[in-house]
Amino acid sequence: MDLPLDEDSKYFITENAKYCHLLPDRIVITTQPVFQELPPAIDRKNTTALIFGGLGVAFGVFLMVNFFIVGFYLMGLLFFLGMFFATRALAEVARYSTTCNISRKDIQEIRLFQPRFSFLYVIIRFRNASGKSSLRKIKFYDSIQNEDKAVRLFKEEGLLGNFE
Repeated sequence: MDLPLDEDSKYFITENAKYCHLLPDRIVITTQPVFQELPPAIDRKNTTALIFGGLGVAFGVFLMVNFFIVGFYLMGLLFFLGMFFATRALAEVARYSTTCNISRKDIQEIRLFQPRFSFLYVIIRFRNASGKSSLRKIKFYDSIQNEDKAVRLFKEEGLLGNFE
């Protein structure tokens, strides 16, 4: 079921039911289609996911060591593989910022990705307040209508491709 989207609006829906607005001077992600004030431009990592992911990996390593100690080598090996992939996923989460306000003058690059079994998404490389390069991943809501609108908006605004 496709969502009714206003074709003239400059926003699209993200995979976590937020609205990504393409304004003339910035990209803003909000919880409402119409907003009164801009969210603060705070560049930070998803600390909740990192804390709980780290606790999960630590508990998994504890179980893996115990399986090897008591002689359940197959279970220890399976937990080792699981912890390897969980650590890689945690490192992937740590790469991205959760900022909801990106100034267009700070954008260095926007790349569009279309994986086979996931949402279409863009990765925005931008300079944060301290001058360092950060990444922000924005996944589009999984409907053909929304994905087409998002890609059209990024192309109309000239945001896909390299920046100087």
